[in-house]
Amino acid sequence: MAEEKKPAQEGQKPAEGDAPKKSKLPLFIGGGAVVVLALAFVASLMAVPKHEPEPELEGPFVAKLSKSDIQANLAGADGKRYVVLSLQAEYFAYEEHYVTGRLGGGGGGGHGGAGAEDPLYLVSLKDAMIKLAATKTINQVTDPVLVDSFLEEVREAVDPVLFPVYVGDSLAPATPDTKSGLRVGESNASATMRGLLHEHFVDIDSVKKTVQLDDGPAMKLDKSRDLQVVNKKGEFVYLDTTKLVDGFVGKVPVGVPGRVKRIFRDSFLVQ
Repeated sequence: MAEEKKPAQEGQKPAEGDAPKKSKLPLFIGGGAVVVLALAFVASLMAVPKHEPEPELEGPFVAKLSKSDIQANLAGADGKRYVVLSLQAEYFAYEEHYVTGRLGGGGGGGHGGAGAEDPLYLVSLKDAMIKLAATKTINQVTDPVLVDSFLEEVREAVDPVLFPVYVGDSLAPATPDTKSGLRVGESNASATMRGLLHEHFVDIDSVKKTVQLDDGPAMKLDKSRDLQVVNKKGEFVYLDTTKLVDGFVGKVPVGVPGRVKRIFRDSFLVQ
C-alpha cells in the first residue's frame, strides 16, 4: 500500500519532491504597478495643454484694390494730364477674405458690410494714389522702361493702406482687442513698425503701469488715446489704452495682417 503523504508541520521543510507553492503576492503587486503607470500616463496626457499652431501667412492671393477706377492728376502740363487706374494686388495674408472684406465682399473681420467698401480704406487709397501721381510725369507712368518702377512705388504706397497695424484680435480701428481692451491709437497711420501681427507683441502690465514693444524699453503706461511705444530699433506704434482692462497683465499681438507683394495693372488710361 502506498505510503500516505502527511502535510508538513509548521517549521518543517517540505518533503523532497514536493513543489514549493508560488506566492500570488508578487503578481498582484506587479499588476497593480502596471495599472498605476497606465493611469499616470493618461493623466500626464490630460495635463499637457494643447499647443495651438501659430497663425502663418497664406497665399499668394490676388484681388482688385477698389471696385471703381481711381483718377489722379499727373505732374506738369498745368494739371491737365491725368491717369485713370484700376489695379490688382498680389498679396499674402493670415486670411484671404481680409482684403475682400475691405472691398465690401464680406468676411473681412468687420470691415464694412456686403456691397459697401470700407470708407476709411477707400479714401486712404485714393489719397495715396493722388499724392504719388502728383510726383510723376506722363513719361514716368507710360515709358515701358519706367513703368515697373512706378508700380513698385504704388506697391509701397498701397501696402500700409491695405494692411495697417492692428492690435490683438481686432481688425477694425474702433474695436478693442477682446482680451485686453487695447486698440490702435489715433496716429497709427504714421506707425513705422511694420512687423507681422503674430510675430510682434506689446507687453502690458496694468498693475506696475508699464508697457513694452518687443525688446524695446519698458515705458510708463498711461491712459491715452495716442500712446507711442518704441522697440529697440526705434520703430514705433501708437496705442489707445483708454479701454484697457483693469488688472490686465500679458502680451498682446501687434502688427500688420499681411503684405502686398506686387501690383498689376487691370486697366491703365492716361489722358
